[in-house]
Amino acid sequence: MNLFSLVGLLFLVNITPQETDTTSQQLPPNTINVYVDCRGCSESYVQNEINFVQFVRDMTDADVHLLVTRQWTGSGGREYQIRYIGQRKFEGQEQLLTYQSYQSDTQDIRRRGLVKKIKVGLLPYLRQTSIIQELSITYDGTLDSSPQQQDDKWNRWIFEVGMDSFFDGEDTRSRINIWGEISASRITEQWKTDFEFDKDFRRRSFTDEDTTETYLTESNRYRGIVAKSLNSHWSLGLFTEATTSTRNNYDLRIGGSPAIEYNIFPYSEFTERELSLRYVLMTTYNNYDKVTVYGEWEELLIQNRFSANMEFTQPWGEIEGDLELYAYMRDWSKNRAVFDLEFDFQITRGLSMNLSGRYSLVNDQLSIPAEEISDEEQLLNLKEPPTSFYYNASIGFEYTFGSIYNSVVNPRF
Repeated sequence: MNLFSLVGLLFLVNITPQETDTTSQQLPPNTINVYVDCRGCSESYVQNEINFVQFVRDMTDADVHLLVTRQWTGSGGREYQIRYIGQRKFEGQEQLLTYQSYQSDTQDIRRRGLVKKIKVGLLPYLRQTSIIQELSITYDGTLDSSPQQQDDKWNRWIFEVGMDSFFDGEDTRSRINIWGEISASRITEQWKTDFEFDKDFRRRSFTDEDTTETYLTESNRYRGIVAKSLNSHWSLGLFTEATTSTRNNYDLRIGGSPAIEYNIFPYSEFTERELSLRYVLMTTYNNYDKVTVYGEWEELLIQNRFSANMEFTQPWGEIEGDLELYAYMRDWSKNRAVFDLEFDFQITRGLSMNLSGRYSLVNDQLSIPAEEISDEEQLLNLKEPPTSFYYNASIGFEYTFGSIYNSVVNPRF
């Protein structure tokens, strides 16, 4: 018997039964089965911190389906909506709780607060089991740990400044990327104001014997929006933007536009479902770095922009989709259509599927320079190449079978 056969025999005879026995001994008696569907938090942490329920790996085996979704708040914090969906003996028993954290909270503070709120929501289901006699309730000295409305010297304005850099190299090449961002935002129930500026600089060098070739790309982008909520379905907005880009042949592109948006579902339901329609009439002034294929150095353009956004977050999975349509007023043949779609859902017990893709029809590349793009510029993506379409797609399946229980968390290795 060789070494590999001996190791395999020891694994099958000694290790496997011990792991199985340990798991079965840790199962809490007469409790509820819970399926954790945590979109934006750590499922393993939730399972490790709550030891009085039995976690299962498939939603069809659960008494309670725990669906957690996350969104950003206006102050830069996070709001978690915790939806408890009763199944089997708890069919029809649903509830919704909310937990908010500060922007300054560490990940540990945030996840501890979320677990506390999750435990509270499980009590109505646990009271129908004998394990409720083994639980105790403690008071930590605060009535509410969520952020409270207080005097605010900043008047709800949030500012962020950030920079990121990356560099690598070897004998014949080197690369430097530098990216920076400045943003300011103020979000209330009635108004949303958001301004962003970012800069991207990339330098690549290649050495061949005694010759060194250096290639640079640089872009600056500003985007601003001021939006007013009219009611639970309608909103008005004003967009402003400015861009410079060596890759896209913009010495300066500046524009502004009014916009209107309608959400078929009330905005308050955005964590579960959203289907919004938006129309923008964008006026831009383009000043090009090099003359374009249409013989233009500068031009004033008016563009129609229509977009539809769909997002559904349900117990069976998620669907996200976007449709964007662009067309210039002076020539409707100069247009673009972009379609994005992403599925992530359970087909049947243990079998899940994810699908994503994007397809674009491109007929509006007005900034393409008249001079031919060199092979180096095309290979290094230094200049935007002419094209009539673009696509990408991915598809994947996952099938899980075996024990339905999933309570033990083992972080080793």
